Amino acid sequence: MVDFLVFFFISLVGLAFVFWIFFRLSGGGSTSMPFGLIFVALTSAVLSIQLSPWATPAVLALYAGFSLKEYLEDKRHLTDQEDINPGD
Repeated sequence: MVDFLVFFFISLVGLAFVFWIFFRLSGGGSTSMPFGLIFVALTSAVLSIQLSPWATPAVLALYAGFSLKEYLEDKRHLTDQEDINPGD
């Protein structure tokens, strides 16, 4: 049980940190942590106990990758909007 809690809290803190980084990069002001991160941390902890301890870094890397993809798409979309409406 202690292993599960350790993996859960490592995952939760890591996911929250990745969320915070990309939220700040996107220019957000203030928000709360998404509730879904708790479920991702629980899943990561279960995978770490059942499969391999490397599941936690893998889940964190996947979340960071998807967050980076969304950030780059948002940035590209804003650039495209500025090219379409230069006076706005």
